Amino acid sequence: MVPLSQLPVPLPNQPPVGYHLEHGDISVFSTTTACHTAINERDKFLGKTRCVICGYYGSVIQPCHIINPEEGTWSDLQHRGWIPRVLPQHEPRNSLILCGNHDSYFDGYDFFIRFFPEVSLISLCFESSINKKQIQKFVVVNYSDHPNLRKFHGKAIALDIKDRHAPFPSLFIIHEMRARGFHPFAPTNPDMPNDIAWQDWILSESVFDDVSHSFKRNSLPHDGNSSVTIQAQPQFLPATTNAGGV
Repeated sequence: MVPLSQLPVPLPNQPPVGYHLEHGDISVFSTTTACHTAINERDKFLGKTRCVICGYYGSVIQPCHIINPEEGTWSDLQHRGWIPRVLPQHEPRNSLILCGNHDSYFDGYDFFIRFFPEVSLISLCFESSINKKQIQKFVVVNYSDHPNLRKFHGKAIALDIKDRHAPFPSLFIIHEMRARGFHPFAPTNPDMPNDIAWQDWILSESVFDDVSHSFKRNSLPHDGNSSVTIQAQPQFLPATTNAGGV
């Protein structure tokens, strides 16, 4: 285990190294429906739109904002160069598909998602205790140490920075700062695995193709001789409704 690197505070007027806007194209949509379609297609795995954290699919999944598009916050981030000048309600890169449970935990700041760029972490936090390369993954950090989130802690979720509609990594930094403020007595640098593995469902269902280094978006070919089927993962708490949806 290694301690999670801490980003510099106060945050700089430009995103830290590895979090700049060159990660993919800037997407522009004129309607909420078109935006939702792009999110659903981006977060589709094995033919089904799924929660990018637990893999659940079904009626209780929805696009959720990374940060709510408050006029002041969004405008300030644009002014500082953290995000492009696009409308937040029509921007799929401010959203991700979550189940009801993880939507509630995310909006409640029980956990945050840290993007690990393909650079040495020492260049981000100036800490000599961590000096290794990390591949480009979005990783769950159970900052509140919530029991229901422990099995997801320190594992990568189903987001690909190479996708043209991949979330802006910089927005997760803003969410992280807020989560830290909600838990002032939590360890500043929680322990993380030495090697970042995928979430269990991604591995068990072979959702990631190690050859092409990409997620399998389409349904698997039906094999009449096979009895194996893809099962929706059950929700671990009753689904809740909150204001975090897009």
